[in-house]
Amino acid sequence: MTQQEEIDQLKQDILSQEWERMRTAAYRLGEIGGDEVLGFLLSLLKSKDPILRNCAALALKDMKDNRAVEPLLESIFKRENHKYNGTMVFALEGLDCSQNLKEIFKILFYESYEAKISAYEILSEQEFEFSEEDLHEINQMWADIKLHPKKCPNYEYEEVPNMIQNAVDGYMSYLQGEN
Repeated sequence: MTQQEEIDQLKQDILSQEWERMRTAAYRLGEIGGDEVLGFLLSLLKSKDPILRNCAALALKDMKDNRAVEPLLESIFKRENHKYNGTMVFALEGLDCSQNLKEIFKILFYESYEAKISAYEILSEQEFEFSEEDLHEINQMWADIKLHPKKCPNYEYEEVPNMIQNAVDGYMSYLQGEN
């Protein structure tokens, strides 16, 4: 079987609706990589099927192609994906999010518990480029959430506001260093 034939078969397998076939195909597509595979996986992020989106996200994480960052973020923030986006955020952990500090904080603030955990991991492990204005916006969002906790899913669990405060404090220390 040629590589193209294998890719064609894997594309069929990932669409099969059989979890094991889907995940195995996603893993193998992530190993193969390349522009054709990347384009195919990115197109799957637009699917209404959360399992298919998750398979694509896991393959994109394996590929480690930073061209997937913006499409993943776009899919994460779609209203219909709001409760089913933790795996897509997990996929970002393996990619360079250095230009997306505010977006990662928005995930930490406004998305599901699973998504928050991955966002916190990204904020803890990656280095970011940001401006003083970005930090002020992040601080304002956090202040608003503390006034309106219902905007933040799972805020009622003690570890959630503590985790968020820890992340915010870590970045706000940069502002204190500038004064």
